[in-house]
Amino acid sequence: MSVLAAGVDGPSPVVLAIFSLAGLVCLWCGVNWAFDVRGITTRRSERIRQRNAGILGMPGALDAAPTTVFGSVGYLRFLGALMAFAGLILLVATYALWHLR
Repeated sequence: MSVLAAGVDGPSPVVLAIFSLAGLVCLWCGVNWAFDVRGITTRRSERIRQRNAGILGMPGALDAAPTTVFGSVGYLRFLGALMAFAGLILLVATYALWHLR
């Protein structure tokens, strides 16, 4: 097994670049969703509610559009916080992998 790993110096720069880019994108999007920068989550929540109302407003629908927790602003902000945390984890992993070299 050590023969296979003898030529490996550490993680490839491509892996480090992918991890760091994914971490930055997750962090940026997560912070935008979590703190509702420029009203992103409120607009998205409204679009989800309108789409549900349109689907249930079709002929043959028996009830009004239900309010689901998955389209609420609070849920989208929670997802943004999770996404920002995932971005931080990816950036920490990138840093740790970089120091393995």
